[in-house]
Amino acid sequence: MNLEEFCERFQTLQAERPETPRFLHIGQQLLRGLLRDPAWFGECLQGYIAGPTFLADQPTSVFDNEIRLHRSPDKSLTILAYIWDSQDLCAVHDHGAWGLIGSLLSPLREVKYRRLDDGEVEGFARLDQVSDSLLEPGEVGFVLPLNQGIHQTGAVGGALTLSLGIYGRSIRQGYIHFFNPAEKRITRAHTRILFRKVLALRALEAMGETFLAPSLLDSLPEGLVREFERSSSNSKLRSLSNPGVFENPRKLV
Repeated sequence: MNLEEFCERFQTLQAERPETPRFLHIGQQLLRGLLRDPAWFGECLQGYIAGPTFLADQPTSVFDNEIRLHRSPDKSLTILAYIWDSQDLCAVHDHGAWGLIGSLLSPLREVKYRRLDDGEVEGFARLDQVSDSLLEPGEVGFVLPLNQGIHQTGAVGGALTLSLGIYGRSIRQGYIHFFNPAEKRITRAHTRILFRKVLALRALEAMGETFLAPSLLDSLPEGLVREFERSSSNSKLRSLSNPGVFENPRKLV
């Protein structure tokens, strides 16, 4: 199975809207078929590297080792590849959507956690490790959204590892959470475009009200303004925005 065939078959599965257990079971079977022969992935990498718009074609991400292979127009299906060249695991994180993960080359280590606190204390999270396993090439696991899908992944034994992630439509836009289990801390990890825009707003704020007028804030996406307000020390500017920004957030960027 190649990437195009996989996308067609997977979106047919999504259109059928089966119950979650059946959806995950069939989805895992489809991903195993895609992982069976990595030749299609080699061809994708050749095209990306040789293409003149290699960097421009890739969206920003919180993970530097991520390559987007496909995203459906309605954003209901995203396929991401990850290249792990170290046995260090990525940060413990959650997900904004359901996902299927599988190893394409070399074993992929996955450590799963559950959250024990109620999330009421900002910046605090208490996690308990529930598993530490390996996905051999061709094997597939899954993650659920938000606190149900907290995990970390990476290579083992120093071998370069390739993995694929298949994700649905995000129910939380613009960021994921990074966790530090040892220190019981939780922080937001933003896509780099959002982070840079928030920094730019903070710079305008520091330069004075002449540069950051209420009309500018009113013209920006609600999610962007919300993230700026979270990091702003200027209570006057925070009060200028529409209070509805904290309700019904639109797409962040």
